[in-house]
Amino acid sequence: MSLKKRLESALKAFGEPSLVMPRQELLHMIDDRLRLALAAIESQTEAALEAARQVPATDAALARDGEAWTQAAPRWDRVRDLARDALSQAGVSGGTMLEIGGRLNPRNADFPEFAYQALDFEDAPGTGVAVTTGDITNCPQIPDESYDFIFSFDVFEHIDKPWLAASEITRLLRPGGVTMHSTLFSWRYHPCPIDYWRYSAEGLKSLFEGLDCLHSDFDYAERRRDIRGRNRNAVTPDAFGGWRENVRVNYAGVKPKPR
Repeated sequence: MSLKKRLESALKAFGEPSLVMPRQELLHMIDDRLRLALAAIESQTEAALEAARQVPATDAALARDGEAWTQAAPRWDRVRDLARDALSQAGVSGGTMLEIGGRLNPRNADFPEFAYQALDFEDAPGTGVAVTTGDITNCPQIPDESYDFIFSFDVFEHIDKPWLAASEITRLLRPGGVTMHSTLFSWRYHPCPIDYWRYSAEGLKSLFEGLDCLHSDFDYAERRRDIRGRNRNAVTPDAFGGWRENVRVNYAGVKPKPR
């Protein structure tokens, strides 16, 4: 059919549809389409009403999730217990310990059986702990196999080249020595001074390929903890409290002894 004929047919249908389609058939078609449209509107309305009915239950569930962390052991206790379990598995009961980044909040009191040292970018006079100044990604001033236990808490997310840090840690460990690191899988951006990385359990483990893994897993205890507005946490969450995904990740490994 030519374009002219098509245009003429379209004009006839627009002006008087019955010229193109029998009137009764046209009415049936309109009726069917109206029924389908009404059914779709009813379905959408019912779905919207059901969603509205679920809001109070959802809010209550979120509130429960937001308080669940209060039933767990405190964060430091969980990390300390994992470290002690790793030391026990490896049979390490003393020696020399290095804490990376521990100058202002040292954990020496929790591991009294170790001679404690901290490694940090600068000294901290008055803290009462020995601080070696340096960068864990490159610290040639520290001899090989100097430590029986190397530890960090909330540090690895701030290391620019963590693969180099893992290599140095492996070098600094004595055979049979243990390293334990607790860092973040999910947490807000917090540059203090710089925030570089987030880790999965397997990702953190993969950095220490020269060690035998004693522990590698997520810690969901504080996943929905709500600290909005506290201290410097002036962060606006999304409708589901999205930024409140607070998930830790922990790794512990032992340096194999020569055979």
